[in-house]
Amino acid sequence: MAVITIDIISDAICPWCFIGYRDLQKAISLYQKTYPGGSKDEFQLLWKPYFIDQKPPKESILIQDRMLRKMGPRMTEGAQARLKRVGAAMGISFKFGGYMGSSRLAHVLLHITGAEKGFLMQGKVSEILFQYQFEREEDISCIDTLVRAAVEVGLEEEEVKGWLAGEGNGVRAIIEEQGKKAREEGVQGVPHYIIGGNYHIDGAVDVAEFFEKVVEVKEGGSGGELLITGVTCSLSRDGVKIDAC
Repeated sequence: MAVITIDIISDAICPWCFIGYRDLQKAISLYQKTYPGGSKDEFQLLWKPYFIDQKPPKESILIQDRMLRKMGPRMTEGAQARLKRVGAAMGISFKFGGYMGSSRLAHVLLHITGAEKGFLMQGKVSEILFQYQFEREEDISCIDTLVRAAVEVGLEEEEVKGWLAGEGNGVRAIIEEQGKKAREEGVQGVPHYIIGGNYHIDGAVDVAEFFEKVVEVKEGGSGGELLITGVTCSLSRDGVKIDAC
């Protein structure tokens, strides 16, 4: 049995991170069903923080207004249509009527969940946060929303409230340092994946490309390659690139 690690550098308010995660899940399922001995291999998906908004608004704003400010009406319409089309193929029903704010507390929750409950529960929390933000039109910058989401996937309400009190009692500084480190190491947009510690995939790519890289890791490839064919929510001088989010 092999243990294949995949670092997922992601932001909970990035729609392409949601899409990319669904593609990655499909690729893992395909690998376990079709690759010889693949059903015995274990995948460890480890979520790492990234902040596409370095200076988020002090108060949450409507997603529609956020996109209009960054893109203008024409590009917003195109971006939303694309997300709805691609998302539908992934089983995601994107909606844009909710509010969006800072993702700091969401990352605090993800970090502590991983440290206290392990990577499997961390993955469940990440999935439910995407659903709350993009399908249920919930604002995941709010503590009450984060607590409800965490409880829905099996965490204890009072424990989660304790985690989030005081912004994680120092965890915020840890996640901000991790986000800074990712940028310094060249990650300029998310999702970004590191498979087996070496293979870098930049952006949401299709199932076949994920599958190919997993097989290369399994078969002992040297790695170090950067695949820049996917779509990201990316940093620019003005914030998020207008062709992504």
